[in-house]
Amino acid sequence: MKNFSYYENIQIKGCGALWDIAFSNNENQIEIRNLKGIEPIIKSMNNFLNNQDIQINGCGALWNIAVNDENKIEIRNLKGIEPIIKAMNNFPNNQDIQKEGCWALLNIAVNDENQIEIRNLKGIKPIIKAMNNFPNNQDIQKEGCWALLNIAVNDENQIEIRNLKGIETIIKSMNNFPNNQDIQEKGCGALLNIAINNENQIEIRNLNGIEPIIKSMNNFPNNQDIQEKGCWALNNISFNNKENQREIKRLNGIELIKKAMKNFPFNQDIQEKGKRTLERLEKINLFYF
Repeated sequence: MKNFSYYENIQIKGCGALWDIAFSNNENQIEIRNLKGIEPIIKSMNNFLNNQDIQINGCGALWNIAVNDENKIEIRNLKGIEPIIKAMNNFPNNQDIQKEGCWALLNIAVNDENQIEIRNLKGIKPIIKAMNNFPNNQDIQKEGCWALLNIAVNDENQIEIRNLKGIETIIKSMNNFPNNQDIQEKGCGALLNIAINNENQIEIRNLNGIEPIIKSMNNFPNNQDIQEKGCWALNNISFNNKENQREIKRLNGIELIKKAMKNFPFNQDIQEKGKRTLERLEKINLFYF
């Protein structure tokens, strides 16, 4: 790839090969970094901005390589986040680029500095746009929710997601695919992080976003991840917000939290978040007096 950097077919196949080599193999991900193999992928994406195959394979290679924590840092240092965002912006109608781009950003975002970098490069918007442009693509919906979950660990990103109408997009995704457990889990996870912000708690209620969390917990009582993230989301949404507490109570959230705690007695997050939320809800009256 380095010796024939302007031969498009070599670049397509080279990015594709590194994608395959890095897939689910941590040692190979490390070896690619040690051999300076990340840089030619980024260079290829920058050199051939209009070649959709290179953009797909480049995003695919980077998301697999970025499973490794040190590689996430290396990708940022080599300015590799920007070409992923460019690819998504340049080809909004290409579902493969959108899917692999979301995958790349969700893995890269498991790093505090990368979360900031993604926001600074306006990288939150294309994720939300991809979800809105392809509402029936379950892969894009799952990966979009997952990317927003990771990005929303950062406080300023929580605000940015609200400003870009991303909360509504997550809620729509959960409502459109009630039987997709991955979307439900990642959606609950995204909302739990976003709800750390007080204004976002209000926005979630105004958009009827508490109901899909409750439905998800009700539909999948044996899915520990959904129960954990659901309890955690309800805990955050109900924090210091009496109207949200009433809404959760009205939607029979107390019963679902108790059920989750009973079904998963050894899950510390379910027990802690569930107990804390129940203490709030049991004190609140459903009606104003």
